[in-house]
Amino acid sequence: MKKKILLYLFLLITSLQNTLASSIKLNLIEVAPNIFVHQGKHFDVDENYQGDICNIGFIIGKESVAVIDTGGNLIIGEALKASIREKTSLPIKYVINTHVHLDHIYGNAAFTNKNTKFIGHSNLPKAMRFRKDFYEGLNLKYLNIPAEKTIQIPPSILIEANKTKIIDLGKRKIKITAYPTAHTNTDVTIEDLTTGTLWTGDLLFIERTPSIDGNINGLIDVLDRLISLNINLAIPGHGPPTKKWKEAFEKNKNYFMTLRSDIRKAISEDQGLRKTIETAARSEAKKWILFDIQNARNINQIYPKLEWE
Repeated sequence: MKKKILLYLFLLITSLQNTLASSIKLNLIEVAPNIFVHQGKHFDVDENYQGDICNIGFIIGKESVAVIDTGGNLIIGEALKASIREKTSLPIKYVINTHVHLDHIYGNAAFTNKNTKFIGHSNLPKAMRFRKDFYEGLNLKYLNIPAEKTIQIPPSILIEANKTKIIDLGKRKIKITAYPTAHTNTDVTIEDLTTGTLWTGDLLFIERTPSIDGNINGLIDVLDRLISLNINLAIPGHGPPTKKWKEAFEKNKNYFMTLRSDIRKAISEDQGLRKTIETAARSEAKKWILFDIQNARNINQIYPKLEWE
């Protein structure tokens, strides 16, 4: 009897999730020919998080489709897949994750079939395993998703740092570049060579305060590399796509350079972590959304590492 009840509850939850997924309509913008983006909302994970805070989307070639990031849960992933099917019946050949953070990867499960290949940084499978329990806890706490429904789909096609891979969607070549540790140790960008459109993942934030979960020196170096590119449009990990991409990268770089300088100064003056959280990068506060909470997290990440420089 108990098994029957559990089975019934499982089927009921699955049915409700499928109904919810079918009722969600993603707001998609065609930012370049056959490149579609859904912009996530500027919510923090601790507040109003529904797995829909990052930018996700897809590129359509003559023969197939590549998906770039899939959202924070299966429901968002299913909604993205439904949006793709409204635009094309071509096979979804690739799913590319720009990095490991949970708001970018947990829609992957919507795209699992034998013909779809998952692509990511060579560090991504290990990083996903390392964070698995933590992310399952967050999804249970904020989304009420049980662990068995928080499904990780790691990449099988891996790209080493400072290496690139070209994939062809049918008269549409896409260049994927992996980076040394920067925002995370799993960052990749995706450049559509036809239109000069660059998906940056969280190597670029617009409006929302940039975050770091890797190495601030490495991130500033990577931002310098990205500023030197020759592209037409940048799609950030968070915030609206922009043709003023150089200014956007420069704004991110200036924030991190200010933050690094202020933390170094605080350390040299024996200012503790708590006081540094109150003072570092305050000159940037009015330039960004969600500044106080994210800046404090960044300082918590960076301060202990810079103490050992």
